[in-house]
Amino acid sequence: MIQIRTRVRFNQSQVQKKVQAANFRSLGHAAGTIRLTAKRSIRKRKKPSSPGSPPHTQTGMLRRVIRYEVNREREEAVIGPVNEIAGRLWNLHEFGGVSTKRRKLKRHRFRVGQHGPIRVIRPGKFVRTKLLTGAQANRATRLIEAENERRGTSMPRRYPKRPFMRPALEANQSRLPKFWRDSVK
Repeated sequence: MIQIRTRVRFNQSQVQKKVQAANFRSLGHAAGTIRLTAKRSIRKRKKPSSPGSPPHTQTGMLRRVIRYEVNREREEAVIGPVNEIAGRLWNLHEFGGVSTKRRKLKRHRFRVGQHGPIRVIRPGKFVRTKLLTGAQANRATRLIEAENERRGTSMPRRYPKRPFMRPALEANQSRLPKFWRDSVK
């Protein structure tokens, strides 16, 4: 007959640390996947997208400002465009709404030798060049002031819903549990 004796030690704090580390890592992978799906849904086009589909971007800026951050203490991930860069516009695209404020241009007194606007192409768009005379500098200053007055009296702009973050989450919903499977080692 064979006799075996075993002794098992359970270290709860060590297991808890492993679980927290695995959860942090898995949250990061899940957030990165959702971010990538959202970025890929936004196409670079000149014309606006149809309501209900992800927005189009002319410059690609909206795609570049989508970030994610994982908070280790609260065990949560935040995914979306960075407000400091993208402003409030992404929120209007995601949920729809009305924008009554338009961003005004920085007030500036132009001088000879600086670059500034010399002619209006269309409202809000200027031909810019190096200002060679005092008259050109005064004209550039007046153009900026006129544009700011026009922006102050503009009509509200309506934005239909063009969600891109919620569909990205829903598209990855079935994949999320796989990030936590076998994560604690």
